[in-house]
Amino acid sequence: MNDRHPKPEELFDFPCDHVFKAMGPNTELFVFEVRRAVSGVLPVSQDAVKVRPSGKGNYVSVSVVVRVHNFDQVTGVYDALRQIDDLKYLL
Repeated sequence: MNDRHPKPEELFDFPCDHVFKAMGPNTELFVFEVRRAVSGVLPVSQDAVKVRPSGKGNYVSVSVVVRVHNFDQVTGVYDALRQIDDLKYLL
């Protein structure tokens, strides 16, 4: 039996499209900050950002689909997203 767990970078087949999803308050500022964080690492097209409010409308899920070419880009985007003050959850 092989107990070896794959390294995170081995789980990707680069280049590939990857969805980054951030949850936070339902404000225009939060959506802007998510877009800015991702676009600081990779180009983000206008149609790459999808916004979905929570059931009560207090929170929002912001999904950004971008083309990543290596694992450093993936970790770079996650690092940038973690810097958002109002971030509640990150997938």
